[in-house]
Amino acid sequence: MLIHSNLWRVRAFVLVVLALCLPGSRGIGDEVVEASQRYTGVMALPIDLFTPDGKKIEKGRSEIEVYVFDGTRWILSFLSERKSRVVVKGNLATSNLFSFRGMMPLVGTHYMRSIAEPLKTAQERQFSKTGLPQYAEQERDWKAAIRVYKNSKDPAEIVFIFQVRDAGSQPTRAEFKVRTEALDGKR
Repeated sequence: MLIHSNLWRVRAFVLVVLALCLPGSRGIGDEVVEASQRYTGVMALPIDLFTPDGKKIEKGRSEIEVYVFDGTRWILSFLSERKSRVVVKGNLATSNLFSFRGMMPLVGTHYMRSIAEPLKTAQERQFSKTGLPQYAEQERDWKAAIRVYKNSKDPAEIVFIFQVRDAGSQPTRAEFKVRTEALDGKR
């Protein structure tokens, strides 16, 4: 009897793996994500935030990922150590980065790494040819960054601005808006 139940579990696991590997399978946000269109990083949030859907992003350390779909749709996801993944949909920024009046930095600039770039070993990451910190190494070309601002006109509004630079082109920016308090009826 025990062997039969374990065999059933193995079959179910194999079916799930096959379903996820099929060409029609979907990733986060019901889209297939190409490796060159996903950026990762780590951020420590100083305050709790709420998505437009009312989901809470707790303060503290979170792994963040930005997914780009066709260059027109953007998703920012947060994964903290103890909570499930929280997703925020973004929009392509059409205004100039310096036209944001009344925006105060909430969190400093965080450089993000494309998953298409191989991650160096721990020993390679600690080695510095110039003696400068890792972020200041001249050979490192940071192509993606995320910044977080608080709107002074609407103190409850927080804007994450993600910027990615492709070779030889203008930077592309996306905005992700969250709040410091849940909207009425969204908790």
